[in-house]
Amino acid sequence: MEIQLPSYVSTLMLQLQKHGYECYVVGGAIRSVLLGLPVHDYDLTTDALPEEMKKVFQDYHTIETGLKHGTLTVMSDHHPIEITTYRKDSEYSDHRHPDGVTFSKTVMEDCARRDFTINAMCYNEQEGLLDFFHGREDLTDKILRCIGDPYQRFNEDALRILRALRFAARLGFTIDPQTKKAILDLRETLDYVSRERIHEELAGFLEAGDCAGYLQEYKSVFAVFLPWVKDTNEDEWKLTAERIDAAPADPLVRMAVLLSCYAADPKETLEKLKYSTNEKNRILNMIQYQKMPVNDRISIRKVLNKINNPFPVFLSYKKSLYPDTDEKHALDIYETVLENNDCFSLKALAINGNDIKNAGMKGPEISASLNWCLQQVIEEKLPNEKAALMQALSDRQSADPSL
Repeated sequence: MEIQLPSYVSTLMLQLQKHGYECYVVGGAIRSVLLGLPVHDYDLTTDALPEEMKKVFQDYHTIETGLKHGTLTVMSDHHPIEITTYRKDSEYSDHRHPDGVTFSKTVMEDCARRDFTINAMCYNEQEGLLDFFHGREDLTDKILRCIGDPYQRFNEDALRILRALRFAARLGFTIDPQTKKAILDLRETLDYVSRERIHEELAGFLEAGDCAGYLQEYKSVFAVFLPWVKDTNEDEWKLTAERIDAAPADPLVRMAVLLSCYAADPKETLEKLKYSTNEKNRILNMIQYQKMPVNDRISIRKVLNKINNPFPVFLSYKKSLYPDTDEKHALDIYETVLENNDCFSLKALAINGNDIKNAGMKGPEISASLNWCLQQVIEEKLPNEKAALMQALSDRQSADPSL
């Protein structure tokens, strides 16, 4: 079969071939092309050693950060392309990284060290598709299968367990029975994986359209790094999966749904999984305000004052937890709030701190007075007009001088 490669990729391949080296596109790009999916990255593999690659591409801008592992990044028409020498890995004593890297002279050996059959196909324009492990057949049959012994593959790198679930969920594939058994038997080896990498794979899994079924089927795997999952019974976990299925394929929204169900301390879970401050705040904010009503203009203004996510995102999260939420009605009201420039934040309030300071207030009472005014406006007890707000503050202070 013929695959149309971008010129910025084929140019580098021809450059290596002109110097007498083999070169193939390998891995995810081939899988995506065969599935008719967009290709985001092209990785190349070659029999040229790192120092030989440097000579071949001496007139190109190159990045050598992965050179000791055999990878040279070459800039081609503003695209970074990773080119890696054929490798065969040694032992993996830490269940994550090879103890050493041995360069190989055959592309088949290089493909044999990879994780799944669908990721081990390679291609160049002279030889066409090389498929040593029947990856194309597995693509057709929608099966995810390890290359060789799945126990060996997962013992080499425990992160492959989560990669398997992510690929299967994103592609809608069935996991081969032997591969599935090895995943379940070796799930505890995920303890060897850094929480940062687990976070990355979990996010990729949660944004897959079809992740709910895998959550149910592989509950014990997720319990390794989400310990509270162990305490949920099967019916509860099934309900959680259904709620996640109802949520949009947004990893933060789905993580919020997951944590909303059972996690006693969502913040602790997010910190252990190394979520960024921004991600953590967005997730915790959704959880904190999940029960706020969204059925009229005042309630939606109150929500907008509290949330740090876009309202449609928050609403989709709320809808997944509370199916009775009238999403269309709430969105219609939200649009009205925006069209009418309703005030729901201090930034839009007709008065500011200087106005209150000029009226003789100081310190904490300035902030308290501003927030009181904002709530009066949100609840339509006062108009968002400077004179009316300042008069209301004066009347309030006269009635209660302690304020």
